[in-house]
Amino acid sequence: MLKRELAMVLPKFPEVTEVVWLESALHVDPPELKKRAIDQINEMKGRVDVIFLGYAYCQSLKGIEAEVDVPVVLPPYDDCLALLLTPERYAEEKKRERGTFFLTPSLAEGGTEMVIRELHLERARKHGRDPMDVARMLFTNYRRGLYIDTGVGQRDYFLAKAAAFCRDFNLALEETVTDTAVMEKELARCLLQKFPHQPLDS
Repeated sequence: MLKRELAMVLPKFPEVTEVVWLESALHVDPPELKKRAIDQINEMKGRVDVIFLGYAYCQSLKGIEAEVDVPVVLPPYDDCLALLLTPERYAEEKKRERGTFFLTPSLAEGGTEMVIRELHLERARKHGRDPMDVARMLFTNYRRGLYIDTGVGQRDYFLAKAAAFCRDFNLALEETVTDTAVMEKELARCLLQKFPHQPLDS
């Protein structure tokens, strides 16, 4: 979910020597996400000094630091949207419209097909139902699609994808802009584990 944003930020941190991308949509199955994260962390033991786990808590990762033998820094947020928007802005947007579906560039690009694939809605065909009809039922309580421009570029492309998604689910499309400042701060906090005298804002 955060691959584009992390890929944009990582060049600012030359101390990072290894990057591993896990498959998408693991957050749909929190126990599996935790298992995959722990397996990957353990596999890296002995090769790295500290690991930045590029997830938020995602319903399963809180406290994972105590379950592995490699120092891990995990951003202390409930989900990746708070990591992108800050918890304050995330809460404000949800308060403004409770029925908001947040569209990052990756989510916008994945579109409706990604929703059907991640939620395994194609299985509805076995019961004579259209997966898209089932998907629309799941979006009954959503009213707004909020596209989050995170600064990764290709704004028109991603915004068009977000618009198509909103048309599929009858959502009013709005747009907001954020940056990677929180993500960079968390990465810097990770580096302090290895370089304890390094200024946090460097």
